[in-house]
Amino acid sequence: MRTPYKYVKKVSDSLAVLSAAKSNMASIPSTVGAALAGCMFSVGLSAVLGFQTFLYFQIFPSDQLRYKLLVAWIWLTDTTHTILICVAVWEFAISHYGDRAAIDTIFPSLAALVAITAIITISVNVFYGWRIHKMSRQNWWITGPIAFLSIARVGLAFTTSTEMILSKTFTNFNDNFKLLLTCGLAVSAATDILVSAARYYYLRNLKQGYMMTQEVVDGIVIFTLNDGALTCAVVIACIICLLNMPRNFVWLGIYFTIAKFYSNSVLATLNLRNWYRHRPVRPMPLGIAMTRPPGVTGTNSIKAPSVAVDKRSPPSDEGHTRMEVFVDHQVEYNVGDFVRGNLDHDDRSDGKLMEIP
Repeated sequence: MRTPYKYVKKVSDSLAVLSAAKSNMASIPSTVGAALAGCMFSVGLSAVLGFQTFLYFQIFPSDQLRYKLLVAWIWLTDTTHTILICVAVWEFAISHYGDRAAIDTIFPSLAALVAITAIITISVNVFYGWRIHKMSRQNWWITGPIAFLSIARVGLAFTTSTEMILSKTFTNFNDNFKLLLTCGLAVSAATDILVSAARYYYLRNLKQGYMMTQEVVDGIVIFTLNDGALTCAVVIACIICLLNMPRNFVWLGIYFTIAKFYSNSVLATLNLRNWYRHRPVRPMPLGIAMTRPPGVTGTNSIKAPSVAVDKRSPPSDEGHTRMEVFVDHQVEYNVGDFVRGNLDHDDRSDGKLMEIP
């Protein structure tokens, strides 16, 4: 009687081991696999940021010092952010390979990652908030909430980072402080919405008063809406995955990319000024008819740049040649920094300078 019982017990234990092994294998793609995918995507976005940084210093070697310092700071913090991501994934996938308990461990690099993400976020929000503050003529009713939400985001992030270190495992953290991380992400999404709405509002007002830059402002409006929607969508996706799938690392993989989108947003905004400056104006016929008086000959009699003779138009009078003048010119203006009030001659006396957010 004992022998069959021993065999049954061994078979039961073997099935339990196989079941546990199968469970472990199933958890790898949704934990370490998701974190690795997020790491690879983040490294790609960091490479894009590095290329944008290189372009910035090539295109704007004489830019204002504050912008140069901002770009250097963004690149430095992003590089630190990328290193922390790679270290965290290395801990999961290499250093503790095959150790299921390690998947539940919160390594110090992850806790530091939350803090550096908040630093990048507030750097970007301060940049946009400062531009909106100038655009709104120091309207604290607009920039005050942006500043408050940005500071609150940093406070929640540093508190979250501290609790992650003290909790040591994701199980303990999710049971007690998951709401803290969720609130920090929600505040970040709310800040994105407020910043994008303010930028859109003042850009639309700018378009109404600047006839020469309407097409440029339209392009900036589209970029602003897409930029704000992208960062906000990534944050919301992270919140949804954190609330619905707290036991895997899908939310963590998305979280890795949040700071990257913020950093690239600033560099794209600064580099886009090169497009503003060198956007050509379409050739427009001025409707000026130039005639050559009878008896006047010689190629040097009429000196005018960019003059095209319309050979299809017959001479109106004998001895007169009718010409249409087309002016094909390129206007350089720095809309990213300052745009003069209506560029028509009658409005130049205003001398108003406004900054595009």
